[in-house]
Amino acid sequence: MVVTTVAVLATIYAIYQVRSVLILAIVALFLAIGLDPAVRILERRGLKRGQAVALIFLAAILFIGGFIAAVVPPLISQVAHFATNLPHYVQDLADKNPRIAQFVSQNDISQKLKDATSHVPSIIGGSVGKVLGVAGSVASAFFNMLTVFVLTIYFLLSLAKIRDGTLRLVPRSERDRVARLVDPILEKVGAYVAGNIATSMIAGVASFIFLLSGRVPYPVALALWVAIADLIPLVGATLGAVPAVVVAFFASPLQGIATLIFFLVYQQVENYYVAPKVMTKAVDVSPAAVLLAALIGAGLLGFVGALMAIPAAAALKIIAHEVILPRTEKA
Repeated sequence: MVVTTVAVLATIYAIYQVRSVLILAIVALFLAIGLDPAVRILERRGLKRGQAVALIFLAAILFIGGFIAAVVPPLISQVAHFATNLPHYVQDLADKNPRIAQFVSQNDISQKLKDATSHVPSIIGGSVGKVLGVAGSVASAFFNMLTVFVLTIYFLLSLAKIRDGTLRLVPRSERDRVARLVDPILEKVGAYVAGNIATSMIAGVASFIFLLSGRVPYPVALALWVAIADLIPLVGATLGAVPAVVVAFFASPLQGIATLIFFLVYQQVENYYVAPKVMTKAVDVSPAAVLLAALIGAGLLGFVGALMAIPAAAALKIIAHEVILPRTEKA
């Protein structure tokens, strides 16, 4: 008894120590299961599984590369332009408002801003520790993304073997019954990922149409960011809206207010109509259960919990219909 207790505690401690790696593996496995239906569609078109996986990830790389190409050059240009002209912006604002003009004049704000922007390179160069800290955080995030990327490829290539190996752990007498439960659950995960991508595409297209019609600068880059950020459950829509609203306000206050109103309205439409409708059709769970599952998952495990909550709710529904309800009816 003592040996068993010690072994269990040691196992729990070991899992706790490697929890970050396990989370990356769980996310990769989740993505692999979600992308498996797309791989199987390509297989039915005549491609080998390895070729189908390579094609899907090539498309993902091209999408990310296109996003970077659309965002980085104008971002660098606009940041440099803003930093150079910030003193002039403040002076123009002061010229239009006597109180601000008095404050700027008394505190010599324009000259201080000129000095600050002229010393930015030396400040950055002198803050070696901070620069290294930021670089370390970026490198860590990149390594985590690369780990998930590589693990997802491996899991996709051997998903059938993983499924069969897992079923072998189940007693032979119950294996067929468990398989009948596992396969629909895996299908629901794939449907959830497809639904999430569909919701993100709707967000990106709607944002692009508004930004283009409203003449907000860089509509393609901002709409791509909205689509990417919208993949993140709960907070993704807000993260996607922030850069668009900021850019619109820099273009003009009227455009900024209009963009802010658009995203506030769209987020309500997406949260309470688009996402529940899409997810209900994808995973066959009621809109209220979709919203509740996402909130509970986010509260328990943060981003990972929100990501897996809706397919987990679909899995529980399948288990309840196939296992629990038949037992209660027999009783």
